[in-house]
Amino acid sequence: MEYLTMNTFKKHILFILLLLISGSMISCDTIISQINELPETEDDGASNSNDPTDPDYKLPGIRFINAGFSLDNPFEITQREITLEWDVINEEGSSIDFNFQYSYRYASPEENIQNKDFQSVEEFQSITISNLIETFGENYYTFEIYAEYTPPNSTVLKDTTFTGQFSVNAFQSRGFLFNPQVITSNNDGTYTAKVYLDEIQESDDLTAFSLVLNYNAVFLAVTDVQVFGEAGSFLNPDGNNTLIYVEPEITSNFITIEAGIAGSGVTLSGGGAVCEVTFTPTGSFPGSTALYIHNTSVLKSSEGFDIDILSYDQANVVQ
Repeated sequence: MEYLTMNTFKKHILFILLLLISGSMISCDTIISQINELPETEDDGASNSNDPTDPDYKLPGIRFINAGFSLDNPFEITQREITLEWDVINEEGSSIDFNFQYSYRYASPEENIQNKDFQSVEEFQSITISNLIETFGENYYTFEIYAEYTPPNSTVLKDTTFTGQFSVNAFQSRGFLFNPQVITSNNDGTYTAKVYLDEIQESDDLTAFSLVLNYNAVFLAVTDVQVFGEAGSFLNPDGNNTLIYVEPEITSNFITIEAGIAGSGVTLSGGGAVCEVTFTPTGSFPGSTALYIHNTSVLKSSEGFDIDILSYDQANVVQ
């Protein structure tokens, strides 16, 4: 039976008394049963989903103001920085004022978001994430926006988390790129620049490359070079290609890395990592220097034709 308010309680007792006075037959057990079903409080015992102090109150949602950004589906951005802006909405989708307190965390495709710490949102309902890496295939950045709310005249904290994914396609011209573009120190004090190829088409018939990397030899010294040709790599996606690799040529301020593939593997397309170069800082390292993909770099087809490189990337090495 639905709980009764105090006003209903009074009317019920009055009705019972009237029945008794009128001589109607009603048992004591019936009267006691009905009284036992009355609530101890005056709020009907029912929940109120519109009352923020109610335990069953449902927090409102958020939506992005940015065109094309969504919490429901992964979205793509075309630069290495993203600003997320949002507003609070009710169940009907209308914007409302609501005093959420926000924090956020994010993780690149190689990272586990559970290992990341939440950061406070300094600007209300807006965050900016910089120095994003290029993503490939079905790899995504993941993010979480944590929102908490304490109702007025209450100490009970209510909270909810909004999650989403996005990819980064900032490099849209065929060629080499640094990924990431900001290179920080490894745990041993060295610096590793990882170089990718991107926007390769099947029709390019790519089978070889010569990467010329320009660096400042006063500040950095080359200590290691690796070319990625293992099964599952960009140069050898199905494991049937054979990597042909020439030892790098290192001269003052330049390093040339040449490699090719042979075999019956699939035609290369898309993008992925091809090599990495590790540097050791010299005693003259000022804490920041730049690396450049030099315009003498070359891509070759199986017929020996040059494939146009449309963009030459650069990166910053920072302490």
